[in-house]
Amino acid sequence: MPSSRPNIVPIVIHLLRQIHPRSILDVGVGFGKWGHLFREYTDINEAEREPARYQRRNWRVRIDGIEGHAAYLTEMHRFLYNEIHVGDAAELLPKLPRYDLIFLGDIIEHFEKSRGVQLLRDALDHANKAVIVSTPKFETEQGDLCANELERHRSLWSAHDFNLWADVQVKTLDGDTLVAVLPKPGLQKLELTASKRSRPKDRRLLQQARDELTRHVGLDERLIVVDEEQIRGTLPHRWTFPFPEKNGVYWGQPADSEAAIAEAKRQRKLGRERMAFIFSTFWWLQHYGKFHDYLREAWREETRTDAVILLTAK
Repeated sequence: MPSSRPNIVPIVIHLLRQIHPRSILDVGVGFGKWGHLFREYTDINEAEREPARYQRRNWRVRIDGIEGHAAYLTEMHRFLYNEIHVGDAAELLPKLPRYDLIFLGDIIEHFEKSRGVQLLRDALDHANKAVIVSTPKFETEQGDLCANELERHRSLWSAHDFNLWADVQVKTLDGDTLVAVLPKPGLQKLELTASKRSRPKDRRLLQQARDELTRHVGLDERLIVVDEEQIRGTLPHRWTFPFPEKNGVYWGQPADSEAAIAEAKRQRKLGRERMAFIFSTFWWLQHYGKFHDYLREAWREETRTDAVILLTAK
């Protein structure tokens, strides 16, 4: 069917929010469910803070797709996706540009095992951050459906099959569905669960971060806040700036260390000489290694606690 199992929706959306992709490739778009969900939980979700992003012309996340059966495609697909490539995914994917996230939702089982392995290798080569795969855990004996021979299942995958890739994370959902995350080096370990309410410990650390920044940074000082917009809006300071920033708006995680370094230098030239990381963004300092090296060279660590790392430009 041009659809996929609904039980994977919460975990995939939680992974999406952890990865924060600026570009996504949906391999096997089918009915287009994932196009809807990916668009909703990227651009549309951000419209709460930036109302203009509800309009298609202001969408910032590139969402492309691959579909082998052109008859599935409608005007709805063409609205949600930036571009849909029609043809064999195994042949098309190596020719496409890189994407932060490549998603294969209930698609890998439609390939013979050897072609499926190569498809995953090509996907990982073209992913900046991660590849997410879902597939049935047991044989379904699915044949041709919807007048489409591509719907036939040609392979069965186990958790062991994904051990070909380093640092892979695999989870079984409801006993019958596998979800695998193939990360690129440097990506933080992800939670393979549905999103949860913030834990009491996290709420305590957020309050601690607010208190410490209020205590250590003058209310009229210019402060760069690396918090993925979790507490900046609640700080009492007159001048706080998101990181990265575009026209005063948080612009998502940097694409790489070079982008982060350039942004830090740009903001410093504007007279912003204090920078704070909160506990939930400490992982940036591992993920963006060269950025961390730059900070150690050009900024002085003033305060480090469980909740905050506060830097001052040298």
